[in-house]
Amino acid sequence: MTIKKRSPAYLLVEKDGRLIDCGGKLSAYGIQGLEKGVPIGSQVLFLDSLLPLDNDPLFLSCVKAESGLSADIHIFPGDKGDWILLLDARTEEIRRCLLQQKSNELSLLRKKVSKILDPYVRKGFTEKLLQGVLSFQESGERRDVSILFVDIRGFTWYSEENPPQVTLQTLNQYLSTMTQPILDEAGLLDRIIGDASMAIFGVLPTTGSFPDQAIRAAVKVIKNVHDLNKIRKLDNQPTFNVAIGIASGPVTLGIFGSKGFRTFSAVGQAVKRAADLERQARPGQIVIDENTFKKTKNFQSLFSGTTLRLKGIDRPVQAFSCEVK
Repeated sequence: MTIKKRSPAYLLVEKDGRLIDCGGKLSAYGIQGLEKGVPIGSQVLFLDSLLPLDNDPLFLSCVKAESGLSADIHIFPGDKGDWILLLDARTEEIRRCLLQQKSNELSLLRKKVSKILDPYVRKGFTEKLLQGVLSFQESGERRDVSILFVDIRGFTWYSEENPPQVTLQTLNQYLSTMTQPILDEAGLLDRIIGDASMAIFGVLPTTGSFPDQAIRAAVKVIKNVHDLNKIRKLDNQPTFNVAIGIASGPVTLGIFGSKGFRTFSAVGQAVKRAADLERQARPGQIVIDENTFKKTKNFQSLFSGTTLRLKGIDRPVQAFSCEVK
């Protein structure tokens, strides 16, 4: 029954090349008016170079026949001569086209993902992530990291009072100033949400301490913003300051989302805590949690202890703050 659905046709050819017999749905493959006893090579041109057959069978997949139909061609020796069996291969051709299309779509997706991520992550990270070298599978991975949140204070009001073009130009100017220190300190820029950004330290391979890298990046961000503000003041343009929160601890890293949209990110208490600390920070200030303070090797002297009340937590939380001039 399987063969019957594939429009079978056959030819039997003597070793000297003359047609002995034929049958089946030859017309489906554009083969008509065959004469027995006449060399097959003069009647079916593509067979001229394939016959006579050696002892080994020959299989040709998805060959375009004269009719335009794709055919699987099986050639094998018999007692009387060589048999040629033709089977409709349209189903296989469609399957191959779909696979090729899927491959092309995946290739385009890889390029799109790389184009989006490459400006914000260390060189080679996107490709390693797509290749699975950084092993964040469907089940995710638990890892200690430092999370940094940075927000441009007062920018929401500015965006409501100015044209979109001016708003975007100003925002991009500040974001470019803020993102480079994160990348320089082996941070992964996880997301940009309007005038706020989140970065993860401890994902990319590095020899440094990720809490130190997060703090060092935060200090550079604020200093870069100060430098940008000096330039904007000379041009009589409005200036903005940033506030930063950093928290360290175990998070779940992995590929999140549905089939239509998937992204690499982190979830856990450290993410929420860093966001809460950023909201408590004043312009030009870095606020870190107790975990980060204990783990940092070089920056404890910059911070002074304080207690904060964070949303969703009944008792005051120990934190440490630093003003960057």
